[in-house]
Amino acid sequence: MAANANIQITGTILGTPAGGRTVGPLTISSAAANGQVQQIVLQSGANTITCPTTPAPSGCIIVLPPTNTAVTTLKGISGDTGIAIGKTSQLVLNWDSTAVPTSFVLNSASTQTGLVTEIIFF
Repeated sequence: MAANANIQITGTILGTPAGGRTVGPLTISSAAANGQVQQIVLQSGANTITCPTTPAPSGCIIVLPPTNTAVTTLKGISGDTGIAIGKTSQLVLNWDSTAVPTSFVLNSASTQTGLVTEIIFF
């Protein structure tokens, strides 16, 4: 039996000029989930994350360490400008399982000594 995944995101935004808003639930499903977890201590500069291939994941969740002080940037390749994802945030990436990226880059402003970033593929 293949593993499956059901990732849900639900939230509330309050106190804006337009009032409040409920987000979701947003559901990301995979009938052939990967389940692989990669743990890495990010070094200063480009850290290439290789995506697993079998079974092909539908995405991943990047969990930065809660005590991290270095800005981390998500990039497609090391030469990209990228998007700063913060210091202690979590990020969900979702892609088509027939078009899985070979890899992506997490660029750290400095070495995150003793701090583990976790990438959970689903």
